[in-house]
Amino acid sequence: MNILKGKVKYTAGKVFEGQYGASINAAITLENGTDIRVYGKPDDEKLKALQKDDVVTIIHDGKSYKVAFDMVTANELPEKVQTPTEGNNVQQAANVAPKTNGKLTAEEISEKATFMTGIYADIFHQLQASGLEPAQAQPAAATIFIQIGKYF
Repeated sequence: MNILKGKVKYTAGKVFEGQYGASINAAITLENGTDIRVYGKPDDEKLKALQKDDVVTIIHDGKSYKVAFDMVTANELPEKVQTPTEGNNVQQAANVAPKTNGKLTAEEISEKATFMTGIYADIFHQLQASGLEPAQAQPAAATIFIQIGKYF
């Protein structure tokens, strides 16, 4: 997976019928000058909201390109983010509101990561307390964590 930076060349507009049904696309020029297309469904409001010359972060998974909405761009992160390990109020970390531009600061990412790590650890320890061995508790905790993570 690659995280790239680019600029919107052409915004999404006209709906096209393709191999996977109706879709829209936006043309993005990457920093290296390569033009790519980001595809979405016709009801993808975030893709339709992109404006010409907007700077965006792109994720390339080897097959397709996706715009990383609500994500801090790579050049906005400090070289090393230190996560606090103990003494934090987990409830306070859960209530961190995103900035109005939709991007999180490195500190907010760190707080959310600490909060989510605590949730996973609690699930894992509860499964172990119920009698599961660590080798059984780990995949079960991961499954539960992924399912409840959709609500955070």
